[in-house]
Amino acid sequence: STRTDTLFPYTTLFRSVSSHDRDGVEVAYIHDMITDWSEGLNEFGIGIVNSALLVGHDEAEKKLVKKAGKPSKDGKKIRTALSQKTLKEAIKAALKTDGGINGHTFVSSPKHMVSIEKTSKHKPDIKLHNVLHPVVRTNHGHVFTDAGYTEGEKYLSSKMRKISAEKTIEKIEDWREIAQAMRKEFFPKESQLNMRRQAKDMFTSSQTIMNLTDRILEVEYFADKIESFEGVRNELPEGYEPKIKISVKKLK
Repeated sequence: STRTDTLFPYTTLFRSVSSHDRDGVEVAYIHDMITDWSEGLNEFGIGIVNSALLVGHDEAEKKLVKKAGKPSKDGKKIRTALSQKTLKEAIKAALKTDGGINGHTFVSSPKHMVSIEKTSKHKPDIKLHNVLHPVVRTNHGHVFTDAGYTEGEKYLSSKMRKISAEKTIEKIEDWREIAQAMRKEFFPKESQLNMRRQAKDMFTSSQTIMNLTDRILEVEYFADKIESFEGVRNELPEGYEPKIKISVKKLK
C-alpha cells in the first residue's frame, strides 16, 4: 500500500509517526497533529490508506479545524479500524465507526485487499481485489461518478495520476522502488497531471509506503514542504519488542 499526500500550502504537515500498543494491538501510523488524520498498519499486517472524495473540505481542513476548534472524526475512525486483529473486523470498523470512513479506503492484509468507496451521499461500495495487480484510487469516484472531482483540470489530473500510477507500479518487482517511481514526472514540472505535484497551489509533501507482509511502515518526506516533523513517538510498554519496523527518510 502506498499514498502520496498532495496538500495546499496552508495545510502544510505537522505530523508524527506513532508506534504504540492500542487495545492490545501494536499499531504504527502517521498522525497529523492538526487535523488528527491517521493512516498506518498493525502487527497483524492489516493496513489502511485513504484518499479524499470530499476534496474541497480535505484541502481546506487545516483552516476549518482552526476556525471550528476541533478536527474531523476520520483519524479516530481509522485508528479504531487499525486496532482490530482480523481483516474482517477492521473492515467492519471502517464501515461502522461513527458512520464509517468516507472517500476511497483500502483495508488490506498481506493476502487480501478490499476497497471501500463511500460518501455522505452514497452507501459504501465494497470490493475484494486481486493483490497481484496494482489498484489505484485518486480523487474522483470510481463507482460513484458524481463523487470527488467530476470536471475540469482537477478531474483530468485525478484521471491522469491514476493511469500514471497504474502503469508505473505494474512494472515494479521490488516494493522498495515504489516511492521513487511514484515521484516520476511525465509532464512539465508544475503540471497538475504529475503524480508528484510541484505546482504553486498544490504540492507533494510526503509519501507513506506500507509493506504489510514484513510489517514495515516507511515514510518519506520533503523537509521544505512540511511545517514540522516531530519524529517517532514511541508509546510501547517498557521492554516490549516491536513487531513493526518504522523507516523515515528525508528527501531533498
